[in-house]
Amino acid sequence: MRDTILLCGGFELDRNGASALRALSIAKLYERIGYRVVVLGKFDTAPGTRANGGHERLLQGVTCRDIRQPCPGRTPRFYPVSAEAIDDVARTTGTHRVRAIQFYNYPARGLVAGLHLCRRIGAAPILDCTEWPRWEGRRFRRNLYRRAGIETRMRALTRVAGNVICASDWFRGRLPRQHTIRLPFVLDTARPEWMKAPLPTRFDAPARFIYSGSPGVGMAKDRLPLIIDALDSLASENLAFQCDILGITRDEYLRDAPQHRRAIERLAGEVRFHGRVSHATSLDMLRRADFSVFFRKPDRVAHTGFATKFVEAHTLGIPVVTNATSDIPRYLTDGKNGFLAPGIAPDQIAGALRDAVTLSPTGRQEMRRVCLAQNAFEMDLWQRDASRFLDGLRGLA
Repeated sequence: MRDTILLCGGFELDRNGASALRALSIAKLYERIGYRVVVLGKFDTAPGTRANGGHERLLQGVTCRDIRQPCPGRTPRFYPVSAEAIDDVARTTGTHRVRAIQFYNYPARGLVAGLHLCRRIGAAPILDCTEWPRWEGRRFRRNLYRRAGIETRMRALTRVAGNVICASDWFRGRLPRQHTIRLPFVLDTARPEWMKAPLPTRFDAPARFIYSGSPGVGMAKDRLPLIIDALDSLASENLAFQCDILGITRDEYLRDAPQHRRAIERLAGEVRFHGRVSHATSLDMLRRADFSVFFRKPDRVAHTGFATKFVEAHTLGIPVVTNATSDIPRYLTDGKNGFLAPGIAPDQIAGALRDAVTLSPTGRQEMRRVCLAQNAFEMDLWQRDASRFLDGLRGLA
């Protein structure tokens, strides 16, 4: 009986990042459907260096192994170029029990080896593709090699695998002949970290924005410099607000955006930089905010994936101020459960933030009620679609 699914990737399981959160959540979704799941990722401490070996651990109730050395007594080849680690776990589990092997944004060479392994043991391959990144930085050879691998995975290996999890309709539309599911994100909202924010009793204080995350190379990912420009514009209009920025310090910001030194000095009373904080602290501060804010260029990078920032805010009942990328317009109605800028031009970003700042106390309270009443990413809502997807997998023996 093929009752086991292996979920594999280079995500850091201990750090509660977006990739690990997605992997563990999908694993729990599969377990609710009735499958046994083993997640292969990376632990903070490499296996073999822990007192007990550290080859298997339970995280959020999910069985996890370190993909660098998942089984004692074996040191497989590096996972980006080999499927030996996955093969070791499949043998330990029993290859006859493995229904599918899921690869999360997997390096192309290792993925090719993984597809051969699936064919050999009669398991169905599944590709979970949420990233189609742009050229980053100035390291030409690294970028060229990386881009070649990504293009191979997204354009060719998705066709070879036949089964693809897509985070957006945009990407799903580029795989019309494959067996696909649209799965932006799922969360086990029974866990304490996803406890919704209580409805505030007062809305007469200045609007409080929060940005949390890594702005990316050159701060291009979430357009943080454009947000600072917009906030500076609002401050010049004598509009009151507060903005907490998590994930980067003031000095780190100014190192990448020295042209904003005067703006940051002018905004010293409104904008506070907190640097890197734990995921738990980030969620706690998000609960106390009035709006989560980020903006992204509406390109292939943003349309392929789905913003974890939106998922977290939506789940906690916090309105979001952003622009239309990926499938966000499915879940955000401008003026109802957040504000949707028509684009990322400076005046458009400033306009969306101004709408949030000037929303009346009654309007803010009603917007929070709407947000608290819905969560489109609750795991139970996706069980039927996920079950149909798994029932129809291609490539099974």
